[in-house]
Amino acid sequence: MNQLLEILDPKNIIFNFSATSKEDAIRKMMAHLVQTGSIEKSNEEEIIVSLLNREKSMSTGIGSGVAIPHCSVHYVNELKCAMAIAPQGIDFEALDHALVQIFIMLIVPKNKFQDHIKTLALIAKTLNIPEEREKLIKSKNFDEIQKAFLSAN
Repeated sequence: MNQLLEILDPKNIIFNFSATSKEDAIRKMMAHLVQTGSIEKSNEEEIIVSLLNREKSMSTGIGSGVAIPHCSVHYVNELKCAMAIAPQGIDFEALDHALVQIFIMLIVPKNKFQDHIKTLALIAKTLNIPEEREKLIKSKNFDEIQKAFLSAN
């Protein structure tokens, strides 16, 4: 799972995340990426629309308290990633109807989506382990997130 640590900037992790809906969660995570300078403010709304359109086709709430909202757009030239931990859970219309506690948002360059399918699969596989999810949900800082992902190897 070191691959996720390679793409995850500590400044783009949101602890004690809360949102009122799927759209609110996506908007708050995107606002965080804009605030940290990872995404241009001028592209924010178009990327949100792309993320929400992706959700309309099928929820990225993959089950077991995990969601991986993602889209591929022309507005970025390298992968952008944000992570949010919501210990209390958020209704994200997940496939198993469970509340989501771990969000990993991926904004992928349009021409590189195939490269990141492996990343999506690896994230899903790692977060399928109940013990690893629990460690992440209880994390209070980047060091604890690192330890959780490194122990998953």
